[in-house]
Amino acid sequence: MSDVESEPRPGWAGRVAVSSGPGAFAYVPEQVVTTEPDRARELAVDLFPQNEIHVDELQNARGRYSRLRRVPDVPLFVRHLRAFGVQAQPNHVFFAHCDDPCCGRPHPALRCGGAGGAGANPVYASPVYASPVYASPVYASPVYASPVYASPVYASPVYASPVYASPVYASPVYASPVYASEYLATGRRASSARPVTPADAAELAKALGLVEAPKKAGEPDVVVLDTGLSCQGTFRPTALANLKSLVTPGGGAAQAQDVPDAVPVPPDTLLDPAAGHGTFIAGLVERVAPGAAVEVWRVLQPEGDGDEVGIAWAIESLPRRDARGAILNLSFGGHVLDHPEVIAAAVRTAQANGYVVVASAGNDGVCRKTYPAALPGVVSVGAIGPGGPAPFTNFGPWVRACAPGVDLLSTFFEDFKGAATALDPHHPDPDDFDGWARWSGTSFSAPVVAGALAHQMLAYGLSAQEAVAKVIDGPSLLRLDDLGTVVNVL
Repeated sequence: MSDVESEPRPGWAGRVAVSSGPGAFAYVPEQVVTTEPDRARELAVDLFPQNEIHVDELQNARGRYSRLRRVPDVPLFVRHLRAFGVQAQPNHVFFAHCDDPCCGRPHPALRCGGAGGAGANPVYASPVYASPVYASPVYASPVYASPVYASPVYASPVYASPVYASPVYASPVYASPVYASEYLATGRRASSARPVTPADAAELAKALGLVEAPKKAGEPDVVVLDTGLSCQGTFRPTALANLKSLVTPGGGAAQAQDVPDAVPVPPDTLLDPAAGHGTFIAGLVERVAPGAAVEVWRVLQPEGDGDEVGIAWAIESLPRRDARGAILNLSFGGHVLDHPEVIAAAVRTAQANGYVVVASAGNDGVCRKTYPAALPGVVSVGAIGPGGPAPFTNFGPWVRACAPGVDLLSTFFEDFKGAATALDPHHPDPDDFDGWARWSGTSFSAPVVAGALAHQMLAYGLSAQEAVAKVIDGPSLLRLDDLGTVVNVL
């Protein structure tokens, strides 16, 4: 079975460790993955004579890998094994979306004039989406013309503070001092999802309400591996409840359930940091590709973390597809010690089985590669906003596409009112949700691209690979340096 725990623990204390020094990465404590378990156990005696190392064969890796448990110092042991020619790596941890001056390249947001408006840069002029399809009311949402983007919020000190270099928008590897103590110790932080006004949601609710769901959707066009789907009880968004034959939980509702407050145990009546992540993504895909069949599986914890072995198991468990193929959306990632061979092997298997893999590039504002986005053949996605490249997006030659990822509107928990309160009477309640939310991050740029690919498949009868050739790789498409092809469909 998957490594995702059936009983969530309070935070990720004991579940996630972070290496120190340059090239930091997150990993599961005391676990090493190797292809030579017997040789590894022999070599363990040199370093850890007092420890008994346990070995598990990983069924998801089809006999290729084994997992060693009770390893006292994972980075040291991996280096030791590699010195003797033994293939080994940590069991990396990825996050639903680290600051690292890795290459000295200026951020794309600075190259595009920083805070310039949409008319000051070419991002919103891509000819690919000038067709009548994308001029229809479904795609003509007023989100980017709303007063939200003309308000002083985006010029306030809030957006110049350490918050945007903090784990609110990234993984704990590069946590700022503001959050480091409690966040790194427990994994607990506030969710960055924000409620919306009824007026904000009205047009999108109407558009999704017009989507006709067939009696049986058949195989999914888009598979999402994430925090699961809100599909039971009073928390399920009305918009998704009306599309229950299209937007479905992978493995059944109980296994894929996405709820607002699962940890700590007992719950604290606060919205969990990554709660609703998968539900939000499902709505985005349906918004961009109305009528697409979407299946959402749970591989991430409520705090947003998921380990490489468990995620790889889920990827390799997906069924083989026919020549038409399907889209696999992975809105998570992280930095690694060297190369994440376990998830790389799983992604290769998925690609061979007919899936086009789309993955978010990360929210750290750096050019250091994140995985699985930087794996070969993956459509890695950065974020743009109303003024061009989003200041938080990761970037580099390894990023193949970019899409809207700032203040997006999508489906969220219905009728959830948490314990958090407004700063003062002039601010809205920060965790009073009624089926919709606004959220920012490359986590949400990725499903925009996944939806654009699915739309091409549905509208024009293309295969998944043909959709990539048209939407991502077409020679005449608008591109940004270090952010790839602009896929602006919102």
